[in-house]
Amino acid sequence: MFKIWQQIKINSTRIEGNISSKLDLYLLVSSILIIIIGLLSIYSSTYNIHYLHVNFYKQLVFAIIGIFIGLIVYNLPLKVFNLSATPFYIISILLLIVVLFVGKKVSGNQNWINVGFFSLQPSEISKFAVILLLSSIYSRKNFDVNSIKGFLIISLVVLLPAGLIVLQRDIGTAIVFFSIFIFGLFWNGLTGFSVFVLVSPIIVGFFSLLGIIPLIISLVLVVLVLFYFKRELFLSLGIFGLNLSAAIMVEIFFKFLSPHQINRIKNFLDPNYDPLGSGYNALQAKIAVGSGGLFGKGFLAGSQTQLKFIPEQWTDFIFCVVGEEFGFIGSIMVLVLYFIIISRLLYIAKTTDSVFRSSVMIMVISVFLTHIFINIGMTIGLIPVIGIPLPLMSYGGSALVTNMMMIATALNFYRHRTSYA
Repeated sequence: MFKIWQQIKINSTRIEGNISSKLDLYLLVSSILIIIIGLLSIYSSTYNIHYLHVNFYKQLVFAIIGIFIGLIVYNLPLKVFNLSATPFYIISILLLIVVLFVGKKVSGNQNWINVGFFSLQPSEISKFAVILLLSSIYSRKNFDVNSIKGFLIISLVVLLPAGLIVLQRDIGTAIVFFSIFIFGLFWNGLTGFSVFVLVSPIIVGFFSLLGIIPLIISLVLVVLVLFYFKRELFLSLGIFGLNLSAAIMVEIFFKFLSPHQINRIKNFLDPNYDPLGSGYNALQAKIAVGSGGLFGKGFLAGSQTQLKFIPEQWTDFIFCVVGEEFGFIGSIMVLVLYFIIISRLLYIAKTTDSVFRSSVMIMVISVFLTHIFINIGMTIGLIPVIGIPLPLMSYGGSALVTNMMMIATALNFYRHRTSYA
């Protein structure tokens, strides 16, 4: 009997080892748990809104569709990802153009195309398309991101879809493209100084919104970083001037924003600016998260959630449902699951033997990190309300299926992490 039990243990260990060598269980299980938590949150947030309760079943259908597409992606040969990069990118650009003419406008953004019983959001698909094409370019022989030609090629690939998305008034998604741009460049050899030149004007511009003192502090930090890099005086003065110009350009940039976007920024700067109007969502979201306490009020028991105090709480403000009903512990658990996903994606990026695959993974990380930071940040009042979903959780079929495709791609790359292609 002891020998039989010992043999069973040996066989089970061998099977477990074979599975873990081909499948990243940490990434898979964490992603599934996040999707389940998202489904529960959507169910709860629409429970007392009968005409919207169908959103839960739609999201469930999209999750099932995502599983089937994910299985296909997981079993694709490695060369397919590289070969399909250009046609996938072209299709995504065409969809972004189409949506400008026939797109449905929601909350000031015109970025949905009605397809039967659901709406397609091309901007979500284009994120993955851009990632694949950029990775294909980075993996070409003798490609140099620090050359003017290389930098311009990468910039064009990102600016084309980002510009079309800005025309749709979707600034939040455009920010995600900038994140993809910076992460990809840095991972593939762009110098730290070049990254600083690209990012610092945006940081200074943001701080200029907070007032003159934050602006001065940000400019002092720019000077200190310039001293650290010890570049030529003329170049350093030019970069400082660029940052100063960014602060001035913020006022001009405001003219291109829609009224609701301007009001969101004003409410961020002053929470009491319009508490019953444009600032209502953000204030109620903070109340919901804070009222959850340590363990939360329980599933379907959140007052802010069930009494419909927070509009669109199944999409951009879904984290407040977790905070209120599952409390601080539930919120931390969600963040831990996201941390596991990010860490596993980074592991795959670092251990793969391919420039293409490592680039894909690092830019997928940029998408997840940006969405998580902005979505949770606006829910708890750390940044202005921008309006982008929480990955794998928020209601939205296009976003869910695209994110599941990214996870499936990571699982595929993990299985082939020692292969070169």
